[in-house]
Amino acid sequence: MAEPPLPASRPLYGWSAADPPSVPERLSTDPGRPLFSIVIPTLNQGAFIEDTLLSILWQGYDNVEIIVVDGGSTDDTPAVLERYRPWISVLISEPDRGQSDAINKGFRRASGSILAWLNSDDLYLPGAFRTVLEAFAAHPDGRWVIGSGDIISADQRFLRHVPAREGSEQTLLAIENDCFLLQQSCFWSASLWREAGGQVDESLSLLMDYDLWWRFSRRCTGIVTQEKLGAMRYYATVKTRRQGERFPAELATIYARYGASASLDRLVQRLLAEKSALGERLSALERQLPVRLLRRLRLLPRP
Repeated sequence: MAEPPLPASRPLYGWSAADPPSVPERLSTDPGRPLFSIVIPTLNQGAFIEDTLLSILWQGYDNVEIIVVDGGSTDDTPAVLERYRPWISVLISEPDRGQSDAINKGFRRASGSILAWLNSDDLYLPGAFRTVLEAFAAHPDGRWVIGSGDIISADQRFLRHVPAREGSEQTLLAIENDCFLLQQSCFWSASLWREAGGQVDESLSLLMDYDLWWRFSRRCTGIVTQEKLGAMRYYATVKTRRQGERFPAELATIYARYGASASLDRLVQRLLAEKSALGERLSALERQLPVRLLRRLRLLPRP
């Protein structure tokens, strides 16, 4: 099987562009070794999805099941997926109801013992799969690996490091202090996934991972490693920025769902204070607007 035509020095964050790893000729599903099932939800991410696929293939572990769920891309995504089709175990290409729906579609087809999803503009970093395998081997009862990772720009510049934190309720409640688990650096067992409901909440568009961590935290706190496992791209049109106004409502829903009443009360009070402050600023602006307009039209003298 021929490898896809890769650029000789393709840049990929965290990897050596001068001497990139080779793509395996095929992927296996050896029942004697742990099988990774990686779900990639995508829609019109042709500029990034090849990097995402390469970051999996370059791990040097061929017992991987790559499941891509494309919601009907109209850009270069289908062409990239066709080029990598020999390494994609499952390709679903059809309209969906959003990212959460696509993630659930993918996991319904997963057969691995180690699960994760990777957004199609994000990456795994070198050694991620090896670190996860070693963590599970060192903790036979472990069911959830939580690693650290980086936030990078669209053009792969470092923006911020996100340390690993245990998946406890106390940690999860620190999300408003900008403390969070990097979804790109989390892997879990198929048994934990099934016990936690076997799906992400499709009513959530931004915080479906945060809701899942709450369900996991009721069953285990995870194996924490400070090794970097993943990288998240952050740029002007990323969904977390485009739909940022949904964040408070989804956060309030999750607080209420898991009985975090004190955090919910603080969130509501903060939002009410912000709304009141915004109303005061708008009122002040409205009071000044006629005067400002008259001065602009030079019908009133400037002070």
